[in-house]
Amino acid sequence: MRSMSSDWNILISGWACTLIGTGIIFTMSEPTGLLVGTPLLIAGFPLLLVALSRGRQLSGKQADPNWSPSPESLPDAGRVMYRVDTSLDEPIRTSILCGACGEVDWVEGKKPLRHICTGCGILLWNEEEE
Repeated sequence: MRSMSSDWNILISGWACTLIGTGIIFTMSEPTGLLVGTPLLIAGFPLLLVALSRGRQLSGKQADPNWSPSPESLPDAGRVMYRVDTSLDEPIRTSILCGACGEVDWVEGKKPLRHICTGCGILLWNEEEE
């Protein structure tokens, strides 16, 4: 397993090579600046590409299939509060947190049109089918 610091080191090295190479090209006399700055500038681009591609590989993590919302009561806002979370990956599951009692119900598939809390029996919502 590679460390996160090595990814940062490659990214910083790429930016440093690119910036220092550009600075040398524009500040030194023409033949010397081009001879010294161009290799640094050219070396910076592959380092940046490697660092950015490694970062993209890290961001492709899979979601935790055992995730569940914490059972807690939601603040009273003068009406029934609830929280609905639906997974994007297979198997599609929906968790429904009742704000009144803190009960978490699970439903296979997407959010249902109507739901009554199994903990306290409150109708959380009732949507007519369009």
